[in-house]
Amino acid sequence: MEFRILGPIEITGEHGPIKLHRGKEQALLAYMLLHANQVIPSDRLIDELWGGRPPTTAGKILQNAVSQLRKALGDGRLETRTPGYVFHLGNDELDVDRFEQLANEGRHGEALALWRGTPLLELREERFADEARRALEERRLGVIEDRIDADLAAGKHAALIPELEQLVAAEPLRERLHGQLMRALYASGRQSDALEAYRRARRALSEELGLEPGPQLQELERQILNQDPALLTTAAPQAHPARPRRRRWFAVALGVLVLLAAAITGIVLATGDGSQRLLATKDTLAVVDPERGRVVGVVPIGSTPRGVARGGSSIWTANAGDGTVTEVDPATLKVVRTVGLGAAATDLVEAGDQMWVATGPDDTVMRLDVRSGGLLGTIPLSHDASANAYGIAADGDALWVGSGNDLDKLDASTHTVSRHVRGTQGINDIALDDRSIWLATSAEKVIRLSKGDLRRTAETSFGVTVLGLAVGNGSVWVAGGAPPHLPQSAIWQLDALAARVTHTTVLPGSGAFGPTVAVAYGENAVWAASFDDGSLIRIDPDSGEIVSRIHVGGNPSAVTVAFGRVWVTVS
Repeated sequence: MEFRILGPIEITGEHGPIKLHRGKEQALLAYMLLHANQVIPSDRLIDELWGGRPPTTAGKILQNAVSQLRKALGDGRLETRTPGYVFHLGNDELDVDRFEQLANEGRHGEALALWRGTPLLELREERFADEARRALEERRLGVIEDRIDADLAAGKHAALIPELEQLVAAEPLRERLHGQLMRALYASGRQSDALEAYRRARRALSEELGLEPGPQLQELERQILNQDPALLTTAAPQAHPARPRRRRWFAVALGVLVLLAAAITGIVLATGDGSQRLLATKDTLAVVDPERGRVVGVVPIGSTPRGVARGGSSIWTANAGDGTVTEVDPATLKVVRTVGLGAAATDLVEAGDQMWVATGPDDTVMRLDVRSGGLLGTIPLSHDASANAYGIAADGDALWVGSGNDLDKLDASTHTVSRHVRGTQGINDIALDDRSIWLATSAEKVIRLSKGDLRRTAETSFGVTVLGLAVGNGSVWVAGGAPPHLPQSAIWQLDALAARVTHTTVLPGSGAFGPTVAVAYGENAVWAASFDDGSLIRIDPDSGEIVSRIHVGGNPSAVTVAFGRVWVTVS
């Protein structure tokens, strides 16, 4: 049996692909794969799978997920062993282990070829999956750098320059890449360009972090200035010793991420011109001034924030990790209140003086009073035990919420589900215009439905999982991961009438698989919040060109525009 998580989750058995329900079934499998051949206590599983805020039914849901996994994978794979479970995984059954083995052997190209896209994208609401994905992608970038070192040692300097220039543009704060570009340029007889590459690196580090280049980069500049003959010496690639424990690198990388996550709420960095720049850190709401193009406030909110929306005279955030909703005063940038839901809040929207909150794996919609913050009630969806409620949108008294593969229409006045549409293929986000409902799906399509009769009127394929939607300037703006023919993630402009792509804006990103992206429209601009890139990108809606790239910090996860500001949740 083969398990693949370096891209969409895939399982292949003796008789072909094995499908799992999205939600806790997939989450349990992913967590056990990352901790294979270890006894994981049930309490720890419940804590990890619900981000420390499990519902009272968590034990029953876990048992059901275990039962479904055993049914799909066969007996003996997931064993009950006091005080929990152990997942038995053989050598070479998991693509992560094959990737690591190939990388350790110096077979970098073969290792990188195992990547098929963004890891664990289906589980982006799970805190453990977010951390795992960041650790995996950091390791992948390290292997790319190892491969480039080997190619430099083999004398492939000129051929590497275009790739390195692209990587440096995507990762401007990564000094190792800057150094590799400088060496490639110098060895290709382009000394002045190599020195200019150093100056660009210095500017990027100064403007973004208020730092000077490290000693290794400074020494490399000195060697180039002195035309040190050692720079032209071709050395054999360094050997990569085998690691004594499987996935040890993953544990180390994840430990580093946990330490970084303990940082303070917001950090202020000095820039090269003596001014200061504010950056967001984990579990905050970043406030961006669209005119100045920078972060002007950072507000601490709940754990693993996802959705953000205007509600009444406030800004509200949905915090999946600790099952809360936070209300923020947009004038003072102070938290007005934090409301505990006891369920993973993943998205929210205002309708009828109420905040309607989708609760992800709990597959419900909760209602809050906008004025008091009081919890008014819960509407269960649960047409499918494995469904998850992610996207939600509202128009007057009508609300639409994605529940797994289904779309439900809710009536804000009666608080009931009034319509139900099946077969919409994994809804990730919902956007509305005057006549239509637009659905972003995991089936790599944007689907258009008629508001009146909920009839499917168009669908557009993108070849990648579609993550976010926004409507504005007569267009639908579509955010998605990197397709095979593009180097990074993109924002597509979709003509609302013809449902066809009229422009593609390629976003700065991380190599072949760009960051996950959220999108919003407002203040005469399209705004793309780039999770792994830590940035907010402003796009001109008329030309589709990138106007500016604002370094927000952390991992931006959702974005909205209100009160003359751009509001970005940072996980």
